[in-house]
Amino acid sequence: MKERIKLAYVGGGSYQWAPRIIKDIMLKDELPPTDFLLLDKDWERASEIRQLCERMNRELGTNHTFTATTSEEEAFDGCDFVVICISTGGLEAMRRDIAIPEKYGIYQTVGDTVGPGGWSRALRNVPVFNAMADKIARLSNDAVVLNYTNPMACLTKAFAARTRLRAVGLCHGLYENYEVLQDIFGLKSEQELTVRFGGVNHFFWMLDFKVNGRDGYGLLREKLGADKRFHELIRETHADGIGFVSPKILAGELFETFGYLPYFGDRHTCEFLPHVITGTEGRLNELQIHRTTIEERYGKLAEWKEEVRRMIDGTLPVAYERTRETAADIVEAVALGKSFIDIVNVPNVGQIPNLPLGGIVETLGVVNALGFTPLAAGPLPEPIRKLVLPHLENSETIYEAASTGDNELALQALYNDPTCAHLSYKAIRDMARELVEANREWIGD
Repeated sequence: MKERIKLAYVGGGSYQWAPRIIKDIMLKDELPPTDFLLLDKDWERASEIRQLCERMNRELGTNHTFTATTSEEEAFDGCDFVVICISTGGLEAMRRDIAIPEKYGIYQTVGDTVGPGGWSRALRNVPVFNAMADKIARLSNDAVVLNYTNPMACLTKAFAARTRLRAVGLCHGLYENYEVLQDIFGLKSEQELTVRFGGVNHFFWMLDFKVNGRDGYGLLREKLGADKRFHELIRETHADGIGFVSPKILAGELFETFGYLPYFGDRHTCEFLPHVITGTEGRLNELQIHRTTIEERYGKLAEWKEEVRRMIDGTLPVAYERTRETAADIVEAVALGKSFIDIVNVPNVGQIPNLPLGGIVETLGVVNALGFTPLAAGPLPEPIRKLVLPHLENSETIYEAASTGDNELALQALYNDPTCAHLSYKAIRDMARELVEANREWIGD
């Protein structure tokens, strides 16, 4: 075991993510001291996170170090781990990802994964990730890379396509499902659930699950009986604590239609389904799915910033509790030779045999010093495969187009996007032109 670990945190000035993930790692008592490099274009923000981390270091009595830097070379040189939580273009770029498609009758709720919003976000992020992948591979070819940035599939693909680094895309979606199912069945721990699931990030499906070894779907149908709707059962048993409250009516409709539980985050799931987000906002209103505004995001950013500053000056105590994110567990497993099972977004090597090989899919996987080894989920039921397939294919196409600067190939992805099916090819080209122009600063000519 190394005497010290070096971890580069890309987006080290994030008021939301950096304190949480770094604190989780600091709470791992068995890990050796870690040198955290807080990499951010905004050195002032990274410096504030450094000050907060140094307070936690003192209070915990640990021996970590924290350096705010704008230099990728300094951060990546000889690093053992890289955590990536960035948003190229920030909230104003996200505003245009949502506003421009809305002019064409596409009402995205988040706009960070699929649809024209996800397409736009990918075009400006893929070049950044490609350059970062090349640099990390050159400066530290044995690093482990943890990507939290969306669109998950496109951006995690950069490391699979360009390097041999051990890399993974991480998302907490399945844990939201665990939380709901624990409440439905009155479970004390998610360890009482055993799940087999598969799909793509933000659009996975639970193919089978057990509750203390018993058939989960059978028990769920017993709970529902003849008349109760799924979202009604959730309302009776579960209080949504994620922050984006949804009664999960869409999740219930999908379960009732296809016989399998999807991801319960309706505000993400709906963006894969054109009948929900195109034409008008009527279906979103019926399903009680909230469209997060940029103003709301600015409000949350201000809250996180205020919390960080109050924790720095000592007027707000630091709560030393672990989050449900697994970055710290991954660092521990790799550094200490341990092993555990986690949600992984990695290339399809057959874990979902009826989806294209090489595409980034989401399943369970084993995490250890070897990296991330996916577990077999099995084939998706054919109706579900048909829903997932165009989005996975588009992810691959968008990655290639953004990597090569092939505008026609990028257009092909939009032509193939289910949420654009109501538009003429000319309208799609017009929308694409507007989105590209809005991203000119990041994608060039």
